[in-house]
Amino acid sequence: MSAGGATTVDMVVFGVLATLTTFFALFTITRRNPVTAVMSLVATFFCLAGIYASLSAHFLAVIQVLVYAGAIMVLFIFVIMILNREEVAPFSLRPLRVLGVLAGVYLLVKIIDVVTVGLPEAVPGAAPDGFGTVAAIGDVLFRDFLYPFESISVLLLVAIVGGVVVSRSHQKEVAAVEAHDYRHQIEELAHHDYPGEPPAPAAPEGYH
Repeated sequence: MSAGGATTVDMVVFGVLATLTTFFALFTITRRNPVTAVMSLVATFFCLAGIYASLSAHFLAVIQVLVYAGAIMVLFIFVIMILNREEVAPFSLRPLRVLGVLAGVYLLVKIIDVVTVGLPEAVPGAAPDGFGTVAAIGDVLFRDFLYPFESISVLLLVAIVGGVVVSRSHQKEVAAVEAHDYRHQIEELAHHDYPGEPPAPAAPEGYH
């Protein structure tokens, strides 16, 4: 039994993965704890990888897991640990709320349109051999899109170096502020114990 060229099992798998993706995406943007939000985003990426795999886009599924659910999420977690930010409430600006409501309404309209209209009658033919595989995508990347591919690699390298520089600068600034506060506290304690008295001169070495 098929519907629009897709079997019933394919439709059920797609429905389950799409529902889980939507659930974890909403869970991500509604969490106040950054770590919980990041882990929900990881689950969203895994569900997207499952959707890609069900569409025979195996390369995209592998990249979704390795790059986004792996490297990008590890980077996010390290940033959260470095910044050590406390839990914050979601954005309370009214323009952003209005924009979010409008985006939700637009998404709901598009979903209703897709559900009511249904799948198109003209079903595309079967995918050619090697479609979505690592060999086919790699041949296109390293032949037709070699320059953009290498440019993106350099851009990511610059972004990583910039993140490390910003993190080290922030740590040095925090250390300088803590040292200044510590010296100020020492001066206040010394002035409190000996008000108005200059510090005693240090005795020379060898003097008893």
